[in-house]
Order: sequence, then structure tokens, then C-alpha cells
Amino acid sequence: MDFTLSSYFNSFDVGKEYSVEFSDLESKLETITGSLADNPESLNFDNELFDDVVELVHGFLSLEGKHQKQLAYLITSSFNAIGLATIATVESGDFIDSLDNIKSTLEKYGYLMFVILKFLGKEDFSQVGGRSQKSVPKPLLAKWKSNCFEVENCLTAITTILKIDLAKIFVTTPERDAYLELFTRPLVNLMESSERMKLAAIRSLMFKVIAITVKNHGHAAIIQHSVIQCLTYYAHLPHYMAELLHIIADEYDYILLTEEILREISQIHFSANDTNGPRAVSEFLVKLSELSPRLILKQMTSISQLFDNSNPTLRCSLVESCGNIVVDILKTTSGDDEDGHNGSQQVEKLLDLLEERLLDQNPYVRTKAFQALAKIVGLKVKLTERRQRMMMLAVRSLDDKSTLVRRNTIKLMSKLVLNHQFQSPHGSQLGLTFWKQKLEEAEADLLQYVPVSPRKQKKTSTAEDMDIDNEEEEHSIAIEDEEQEDEEQEDADKQADADIAEDEKEEDEEDDVDHEELNTSMVQQEQNLPDRTVLFRAKLKVNFYQDAVDFIEAVHHGTEVISRLLFSKNRNEAIDSMDFLVLADAYGIENASVGIRKMLHLVWMKGSSDEGKSVPSHLIDCYKTLFLTAPEGSRVEQAGYMAKNLIELTYDASVADLASLEKLLGLMYNEKLINSEVIRILWQIYSFDHEENDNRTKQRRGAIIVLGMLAVEDNEIIISGMESLLRIGLGSKKSDLTLCRYTCLALSRIVPTSYKTNNTVSTRIPNEEEAIAKLKAVLLDYNDKSEWYAVAQEAIGAIFQASTKPDLVCSDIIRAKGISVFAGNDTSGESKTVGLSQLLFIVGQVAIKTIVYLEKLEAQFKKKKHEAESKKNHGAKKKNDDENVDNELEMIGGTSEDDFTDAVIHVKEKELLYGDNSLLARFGPLAKEICSKSRRYNDTNLQRSALLCMVKLMCVSSIYCEENLPLLLTVLEKSDDPIIRCNCILGLGDMAVCFNNVVDQSTDFIYGRLTDKSVMVQKTCLMTVTFLILAGQVKVKGQLSSMAKCLENPDQGISDMCRLFFAELATKDNAIYNGFIDIFSGLSNDQTLSKDAMKRITKFLLSFIDKERHQKQLAEKLLVRLTTCHSQEQWNDVAFVLGAIPYKNETITAALDKGYSLVSAKD
Repeated sequence: MDFTLSSYFNSFDVGKEYSVEFSDLESKLETITGSLADNPESLNFDNELFDDVVELVHGFLSLEGKHQKQLAYLITSSFNAIGLATIATVESGDFIDSLDNIKSTLEKYGYLMFVILKFLGKEDFSQVGGRSQKSVPKPLLAKWKSNCFEVENCLTAITTILKIDLAKIFVTTPERDAYLELFTRPLVNLMESSERMKLAAIRSLMFKVIAITVKNHGHAAIIQHSVIQCLTYYAHLPHYMAELLHIIADEYDYILLTEEILREISQIHFSANDTNGPRAVSEFLVKLSELSPRLILKQMTSISQLFDNSNPTLRCSLVESCGNIVVDILKTTSGDDEDGHNGSQQVEKLLDLLEERLLDQNPYVRTKAFQALAKIVGLKVKLTERRQRMMMLAVRSLDDKSTLVRRNTIKLMSKLVLNHQFQSPHGSQLGLTFWKQKLEEAEADLLQYVPVSPRKQKKTSTAEDMDIDNEEEEHSIAIEDEEQEDEEQEDADKQADADIAEDEKEEDEEDDVDHEELNTSMVQQEQNLPDRTVLFRAKLKVNFYQDAVDFIEAVHHGTEVISRLLFSKNRNEAIDSMDFLVLADAYGIENASVGIRKMLHLVWMKGSSDEGKSVPSHLIDCYKTLFLTAPEGSRVEQAGYMAKNLIELTYDASVADLASLEKLLGLMYNEKLINSEVIRILWQIYSFDHEENDNRTKQRRGAIIVLGMLAVEDNEIIISGMESLLRIGLGSKKSDLTLCRYTCLALSRIVPTSYKTNNTVSTRIPNEEEAIAKLKAVLLDYNDKSEWYAVAQEAIGAIFQASTKPDLVCSDIIRAKGISVFAGNDTSGESKTVGLSQLLFIVGQVAIKTIVYLEKLEAQFKKKKHEAESKKNHGAKKKNDDENVDNELEMIGGTSEDDFTDAVIHVKEKELLYGDNSLLARFGPLAKEICSKSRRYNDTNLQRSALLCMVKLMCVSSIYCEENLPLLLTVLEKSDDPIIRCNCILGLGDMAVCFNNVVDQSTDFIYGRLTDKSVMVQKTCLMTVTFLILAGQVKVKGQLSSMAKCLENPDQGISDMCRLFFAELATKDNAIYNGFIDIFSGLSNDQTLSKDAMKRITKFLLSFIDKERHQKQLAEKLLVRLTTCHSQEQWNDVAFVLGAIPYKNETITAALDKGYSLVSAKD
């Protein structure tokens, strides 16, 4: 049949299975090849030849590989030859007569090329993608390479054809478009393969073909439809489509297609359930904004309509696109020409758009806005006013609910600080004090040039004038009294007289000015005025420093907020906050040191960031950067710098700060960040014994604190400085009680901790006798300062660590101290009350340390026994070794662990406080006597020491505890001293751990102190109860409502601690769900608690009941209670909780709707 392009094109079905019916395929191919090689145009004249070629091409997939290659090469080479010949014919202009033949030949070859490309694109090579070349089967890989080679040849031939001026051959547009679709439609099919699009050579050829059809042959409308189709259906194509449009616009200077596509995109309406479409469009816009931002800018009016779209993905892409456009404008324009002026206006409008998106309802959009701004401020452009505004907006957004937004806000602030605009005149530092001083100086300079108008000299008052003034004053007072009585009428008159009064005032001011002097002054000042340029510079200078101060104050405020974000549950946010504080410190932000001090406590945080880095390890890196990175210099200079920084970390540190610092320094020491040279410098600072001053004293204290912390990890540090400890801290500087205390603490760490060593034999320290004698002297020397008690506590701890016989040493100390108190004379000037207080404190502390010592001996015994049994079971010893077995091991082998444990318990219960030969037994009744007769023994320190001694003794023996528990509870209830009440609570907490069965019935007394009048007692009580409950030491009965009330405590610390308690409690076996009814009952019936507070507490607790099953069961329980309410108030409370629980059903809804009638019926 005659060839008609449209009929062949429409009848072809790539999914249909075509077959080749030639008996001898080889000879047929050779015949066709010979015919086309001689004359490619013969295909047009020989219908039989054309039919044979069409049959072969239709059956392309059924051919063998070599035949496919041969046929494809034959078609592409012939088509290429036809193209070259046609180009020459058309250029010569002599083609009118042969136009039909040229057109028919091109159509036939075009159809053949269309079919081959369709079949080449149909083959499945998805296994090639996502794998390495080695893992792909060799036959498949060879077939893939062959396919790509054939596609590349076809595309090359097509590019030759597109060089022809097709408008001269296909005169009408529909004809031309139909012909071009023979090439562009298969290309879209080829693009569907993500594996093929990754090949740069084929991709560039496809883009080139499409670009030429658009630019030279008016095929833009068809391509526009295809691009939209690709964006809609293929997830891998959006960024390739953006690249295609960039090439068409940039290399072929055709932007109309891009503009039309952007307009069409802006009009698309996506359904709420469609996620793929918005995502594809978003990727396309972002990529296009990176490649050709100016194209997006030209259509920003229409594209900006997507900001109103409900899909956040689209808004995110538009925000990112705006950022890319701004970056491109700032990089490519200067402000000197008209383009620069227009560019700055466009930048302002785009930045306004970005700032609006900072308040977008979706956190991801807000995040993208901050990321775009961060990219912009990273450029080396001024934008002074904008940077100032960005910093203010960033500080505001630090309170955003979304962690992701806050993290990117911190990153934006970091970029703003890093690239701040005040770096040139005074370096890069941002010290607020310095810049304020510069601002004051600049303002003073400017004020020199401000003219001052002279005033008339006022006449000296005469006596008559004074009398007149007095009369007028009295008269005015009378008038004021009358006016006060008629105040309402006066208010009405005031508005009418306001203008007249103002005019009179101005006239009076003009009268005050001496016009003659003013003229003279103005002439003089005008003569003295500097050049106008100087004035302009002075004003600019003031504005510059004012901007700097405003910027730094905003950074200060942001630093305060970021210091709070350090303890975010999100590990990434904590790490970002740490990085910002390190940066702020580097730029001299003065309040960054507060946040850096708070960072210490992150050493206890568990978990890691998304990148797998733990918070403590990042904290180590930050502190290494801040304090252990010394400037260039000698090894000694660097060590001195590091030692000085470590010492300064101890200045003004709280107990919590020191505990965290100890943990951190231990980690840093284990990572070899603190070397021996630093430790040697620290010992030198501690041992320096000349020219005493406050700074030297602080440095010495800091040095021993740091050395004591490092000794936890390596006790050899203390052994190496033993002589200095005895000579300085316990010798010449013993009067410095703070230094003495930390010296004793360091000395207590001279023995390695149990987890650091497997040695069961107690080690003997050097200079033990001298050390014990010095420690004795610290405890026995009279000192009436309150710091003595902290020193005594550490000294006793040091004795139990350093001495081989601590029990005997402490006995000697107690005897000596007792003799000095009870048998000494009064002529020495020492207060007996102070001595007795100190004696009781020593007794109590020795009792506690004795228990710890006994437990240590018990652990050592068990360890030795296990070692002995292990050696015995292995039977690895020789006979002579068996004869030399240590007597101690023989004794251990004959003693059971239970026997030893029972012996230790007997000593604690019966011997220490009730033995005939026990020294501590003499002081139990004494402490009780003083505590029970507080009026007779009314010294505050004595009462505190006696109670502390009694509490510690109660932790030794359950018998003594049971005897004195009523007295302790009485003191807790009746004492006016908050410190005594705190000690009672702490003691009861310890007793609850030691003797739970004795104290269990008295826990209500502890809970009662949650409402103590002293905030200190409340905090102590809350911490104690929190520990006991979370550690499982006490059973929660009905007291959780008392804990819940603390959520509304006016003290923020107590409220936060209580929130933390319930957050931890929620992780333990549905504890809040199980106790919610009891908590609610207690809160509802508490008359001291307002209903609003009760509702806030209830909503907070319900947030922890997140399982639907629990919500349903709780709602059902409350529904039963709702029907049994006896008053409207009760019903309102239960109804509120039911309404706050997410679970609802028809019964609950009906009960709530009928609530009021039910209540009134019961009433």
C-alpha cells in the first residue's frame, strides 16, 4: 500500500509482537544493505524494498543481536546520508521540483528511526541501575552497552536531519510537528529510564535534539506538554527537566518555553492526597533556580501564587528558589549601575518574602526560610540593615516549637556572627563593653558640632518679688484645691485650651532666647564649624557604632536563649547550641561564658546525634577548642596556658559545676588531652609559697581542685605530689580552710578506686604516719569558723582512705577531742559549745564512714574467697605451693560468705552503738539528750550537729533508729530551723534505704514537708522523694497528688524538678496511668488548690497517657464516677478530665451533654 506517515504512525503499536517471515534473513539483509549502500534514496522509489525494511524494523526485537546491530546501523547511516544530501540540496535552492521526493524520503526514514528508537527504549535494563559494574551479569552488560551505542548513533543521525530547514519541506505547522514527533516522542520514552539518564553522552544528545526542535523548528508547544508530563509521572526527571530548560535558555537563547512552563505550573491545582506531583514540581523549581535563577525571577509574579498552596512541599521549594535567586543577584550585580539598583530592589522584595515565610504555619517551610537566609548571609555582601533585622528575627524564632526550626535558627545566627559587618575598624571581636564605649566617644565627638542657643540672664529676685512670688504660690495652691474639686469640668476645658497654652509656651521660650547673643553665637559657631564632610563622617560614625551595639545586644539575648537550649531532648540541637557558644566566645560575646559553664552538665547526657557523635564526646571537643588549644610557643608555655585555663574553670563554680567538671576532666585525661607537663605546672602553682595575694590564693585552690579531679582517673598524680600536700595544704597554708578541704579531698583519692584495680590487698601510701598526724591536727585544732565542718568531713574521708587502721586513728581523734571538750579548762578562750558541736559532727561522720569501711572489708573478703576457690578448683598449684598456702586463705576457705555477712550485720546492729567497749556508744544518748532538750541546749550550731550526729547514728543500727524515730519526727515537725528540717528529711531518706521496714510507716511526714514554708526545705523534700520513688525504695500509695501540686509551685526550680520527676515516672510500668485516679481525687478535693491550677496539672499528667487502650479504660472509670458525683463542682472536675482525654464515644458524649440535668436531679 502507499506510504502515508500518519497512517503508519497511528497503526504502529510498540507493545504488539511483530515477526519476521523471511526464510533467509542473512541474504535478505545483505540485499537490502547493498541497495541502500548504493543509493539510500532507493527506499523511496522501491516499494518492495521499503516493505522489506519495514518488516525487518517491526520485527526488530525478534532479531538476533548481530542482526539488530546491522539493521540499526544500516538505517542510521542511510538516514544520516539522506540528511547530508538534503541539506546540500536545500541550501542550493534547487529543490522545488524534487520536493515531494525529499519529503517522502525523509518521512519514510523518519518512521523507521521512530520504530527503532521505540524498540530500543522498550528494552528493560533496570537491573543495571543501582549496582556496580562487577555485579551485573556480563551478557546483560554487553546488551546494555550495545543498546546505548545504537541509541547514540540514532540521536547523531537525528541531529543531522534537524540541521535541515524543515519549514521549507514541511510547509504547514501540523505537518512539521507530526514529523518532529517521530523523534521527540521516542526521546521521552528513553528518558523514562533512570539508568539511561545517568549517561552524560546520551543525555546531552537528547537535550540537544529537543533544544534544536524548539529553537529552530517551532516545536515548543509539544515539548512544553512533554515536560509537564515528565514532571507529573516520573520521579527521577524533575532535575533533568530543569537542566534541559537551562540548556535551551542559556545555550540556545530561548526562554519562552521556560516562562510558559512556569506559568502553567503556577496554575496547577494538586489534590490533597497527591504527594508525588508537588514533590516533583518542587524538585524542578529548586534545580531550575540553581541553574537559571533569573528565569524564575521573571515569572516570580505568577510563581509566587504557590505560596498560597496548602502543600508545604511547594512552599518549601519556592522559599529555597527565592534564596537561590537572591544569592545569584548578589553575586552578579554591583550597585553602581542601573542593573545594580534594580537588583537591590528585587533583593529587598525577595528578602521580604523570605521573612514572611519565617511565620509560615509549617515548620519545614520556616526551616527552609532560615536555610535560605543562612546561604545569603554567608556571602561577602553588606546588607547591614537586613543583617540586623535577620538577627532580631532569628532570636525571636529561638522560641519556636519545632526543634528543626530552632537548629537552623542557631545556624543562621552563627553565620551572622561569623560574617558580621563590623570587622574592619576594630578587628572582629564583638565585646559589648568596648563597642558601647566607642559609641559614647562618637556621640561626644558629634555633640561638639551641635550649636547651643544662648538664654537671657534672669533678673535677681528682690524681697518684694519674693513676697509676690509667695502670694502667687499661695494663690495657686488655693486654685489647685478648687480645681481638684471640679476635676471633671477641668478635663472638659483642657482640650479647648490646649492649643492656646502651647502657643504661649512657644512665645515664652522665644522670649527666653537672647537674639543678639544668638546671632553672635551662630556666626562664631559657623566660623568654627568643620568641613561638611567631617560632620557627615561624624554622624556616620555614630550610626555605625549604634548599629554594632544593637547587633551585639541581639546576639547577647540570643546567647541567653541558646544557653537554655543546651539541655534540649534533641541531641542535634544540644550539639548545635554548643557550637554556637564556642563561636560566640571566639568573637568575644561576653555572656557566652555563662552558657559555656552550663555546657559542663552535658557530660552526663546519654545518646548521640544523627551523625552518631555522642554529646559528651562533642563536649570534649568544644572544651578542647576553648581551653586546651594553646597558641604557638614552647611546650612549657603551652602547658602553662592550659593549666591556667583549667584552674579558671573552678572559679565561682557550684557543687554541680564541680561534679560535672570532674567527670569531664576524667574523660579528657583518658583521651590524653591533659599531659604530664600540665600536671607538673599545676603542682608548681599549688606549691608556690611566696608573695601571697587573692589571685594567688584562688589559683592555688583551683590547682588542687583540678589535681584532685584528675586523681580519680590516676592516683599516681597525688602520690607524686604527696610532699606538697603535706607541706602546703596541711602545713603552712592550713589556715586557708577551703584549700585545706580540697587538699584532704585530693588525699582521699591517693588509693585507686575499686573499679580501677583488681588488687584486693590494701595499698600502703608513702608518708602515711606524717599524713595521718597532719589530718589529726586539722580535726583537733580549735577553729570556730563554719567552714571547719566541710574540712572535717573530707579529712575523715581521707583518713579512711589513706590509713591502714582508720578505726584506731578515729578512736584516738574522738578521745582527744572529747578530753579537750569535757576535761579542758576554760582559760584557753575556746568555746565549749563549738568544741562539742565539732565533736558530735566527728562522731556522726566517723559512724557513717565506719559502715562504709565494714562494707569494703566484706567486699574484699568475698573477692579473696572467690579467688581462693578458683585456684583450688583449677588445681594448678604444685605440691610445694600447697605447703606454703597463706594462713589467711586457709581461714577464708573455712568461712562461708553468709557467716561473714552476719558478723558484719551484728557489728553494726549491736556492737558499734551498744557494745560495752564501743566508743561511739557513749555518744548516742548524748546526741539524743541535746536534740530532745532544744530549749536547754539552745545554740543553733550545737542543735544542728547533734541532730546530724543522731541521724547518722540512726543509719548505723535499726535498733537505735527505731528508738529515736519518734524524736526525729517531732523535731521535723516543730523545729524552726530550716537546715535542721532539711537534715531530718535527708536522714529519713537514707533510713528508708537502710531500714525500709522501720521508716515505711512514717513517709507521710516526708511528703508533708512539700508544703513547708521554706523553699529550701521544699526542694530538699522533693529531691529526696523523687529519689526514693524512682529508685523503688518506697511504695507510692496516695501521695502522688502532693507531688503533682508542686507543678504549680511559684518557685521555678521546684516546678521544673517536678516536671522532670513525672517525665521519668512515666517511663516506669504505666505508673501515671495506674495512679491517675488517686492523683485526680487528691487534687479535686484539695481546697487550697485553685480549679485553674488543678486543670493545668491534670492536662500535663494526661499528656503521659498516650496509649489508646489506657485512655479508653480511664475514660470508662471516670464515666462511672461521673454518674456518682454528689455536687456540681465534682461533676465539673470529672467532666473536664473526660473532655481532655482524646478517647470519646457516644456514651461519654451523651453523659456530658446531660450533665447539668443529672446533677440537678440528684440535688
